[in-house]
Amino acid sequence: MTRDIAQANATTQKSERLRWGRIIAGAFLLELVLIIALVPPLQILGPEKVIPFVYPAVFILGFVVAWLLLRNVLQRTVIHGALIGIIATIIYVLLCFANPEGIKAVINMYGLAGFILGNGLRVLGCTAAGYVLRTRAH
Repeated sequence: MTRDIAQANATTQKSERLRWGRIIAGAFLLELVLIIALVPPLQILGPEKVIPFVYPAVFILGFVVAWLLLRNVLQRTVIHGALIGIIATIIYVLLCFANPEGIKAVINMYGLAGFILGNGLRVLGCTAAGYVLRTRAH
């Protein structure tokens, strides 16, 4: 009986661990999907026509990527989703710094409020997926 309790505790502790592989892979996958989905239209149609669609796209794609990666995670899905969004945002900001024209050009394209809004929606979309999965599990 003691062995069963110890094994149950070990299983619970293992399932409560953060799945860093999924978190980091999800962040990179999300940024890749966003680049593929948004950069060509921005270059072809121009920022004026595309930027209004960027905000819902960032939220929706963040939700979808996080949901796909977390649907088999049983514990702490909200924190997993939030971390995917936060790390994806860090990756995006680093890519903006690596931009030949610098991060200032990206901020000027969106406006400061738009830049902040877009990054917030990325985190919110991923967190929302974790929340939906959490409520579905309970």
